[in-house]
Order: sequence, then C-alpha cells, then structure tokens
Amino acid sequence: MNKLTRAQKETSLFDKLESVKSWSVPIDDIFSNLEERLDATHFDPSVKSSVDKLSESGIELKPLSNFASVTLRGQFTRIWAKDREHGIPYLNATDLLSLLALGVPSGGTRYLSRATETNIENLVIREGWLLMTCSGTIGRVFYVPNRLDGWVATHDLIRIVPKKINLAGYLYVCLTIPAVQSQILSYTHGGQIDHVTDEQVSRVLVPSLSKDKIKSINNKVIKALNSRETAIETLMNVWQEK
Repeated sequence: MNKLTRAQKETSLFDKLESVKSWSVPIDDIFSNLEERLDATHFDPSVKSSVDKLSESGIELKPLSNFASVTLRGQFTRIWAKDREHGIPYLNATDLLSLLALGVPSGGTRYLSRATETNIENLVIREGWLLMTCSGTIGRVFYVPNRLDGWVATHDLIRIVPKKINLAGYLYVCLTIPAVQSQILSYTHGGQIDHVTDEQVSRVLVPSLSKDKIKSINNKVIKALNSRETAIETLMNVWQEK
C-alpha cells in the first residue's frame, strides 16, 4: 500500500476540520441554564430550533411535569428467587424491549425475591404507565400493558405516570417525536455510560393541544398499542402449540 504524501495528509486533516460543527452561545444562556453545563452538546442549536418551530406553529408548550409525575428509583442490591411463589417477575430495559416485541424476556423470566432489602412497592410498574430508558441508550419510551402490570422494573427506567387516565397514549407520542427527543438527549451526561435524570426529563417541553385533540390522539395510540398486544398474544399461542 502506498504511503500518503505530506500534501495528502494535510488535505485529509483539513477535510476533517471542515466537518466539525461549531456555533456561538450567548454567555447569558450559559449562566441561566439550570444544569450549569459547559459541554457543547447541551447547547446544540438544533434543540433550540426544534422547540422554536413548535412555538412558532402556535402550539403551546408545557413541561412534561404538568402532565405526569416523573420519578427514578434508587439503586439497590438484588436478591433473586427461583419462581413466582418466592418472588415477583423482574425486568430491565433489554427484557422490556423483548417482551414488547416478542412477548418473552430476552433471557427468560427472572424473579426478584421479596427478601430484597428495598421498598419493592416502589419498583412495581402499573398498566398505563410509560417507562423511559435513562442509562446507556437514552430516551427509548415504552408503554406498560396489562400483562406487565404488577411486575418490578430496574431502577434504570424512569417512571412516567400520567396525571389523567386519557393521557398515556398522547404522552407516548409526544415523547417520541424528534423535537422532544432532541431535548431529552441534550441532557445526556456521564463518563463511561450516558445518563439522564428524572428531574431533567420532567422539564422537557411537550405540545399542549386542545382536550378534544389530545383525546383523539390518545384513543388512536392506545388502540394501536392494544392491537400490538393482541398480535403478540396470538404469536405466543402459536409458539406454545408447536
């Protein structure tokens, strides 16, 4: 293989420099931000642009905390049980992805022992809640269906509990649109593993539409989520028959 000449190396270097994004940030924005952050990604202009476009459209924006309680459980040492008689079905983010796609946990069902030294009730998830990944992969949103009601979930999933019963489907959509996802990702922090906190997610701005519009969107989303549950149940029944 031929070695690059000095001129080729210099050209390659400047090509890379030209691809680096840069922008200016008013000093007031740095001192006024609640995170007290200095990393550039927190001030990514695409985040502000996406929020501005929503505002310019005439849609009112409100913090997620206006629509739901947003909480993150503390870490705890797990004690495993061998079956449901001695424990409660447990899931982490990977299990949840598999459960909502194929109907079964990725590594088989695990059970958290009731002897675990933590407030297990705080770990229980309920139908109609939303769960969001907050470590490693950030911002992935899940709806808790009836079949997972009463399970316990890892502390690495943010619990988003709608304040009204007819908001779950609507918030599910809001939290997955690019304008909101970009806000969530802008809060990413950490050294080896990326994280966001419940307080940060609670401040994310989401569209606040009319009651009729919210109801219409919510009903359509819940219908779609229920249809997916029916499809998964059918798939599981087929597997069991084989």
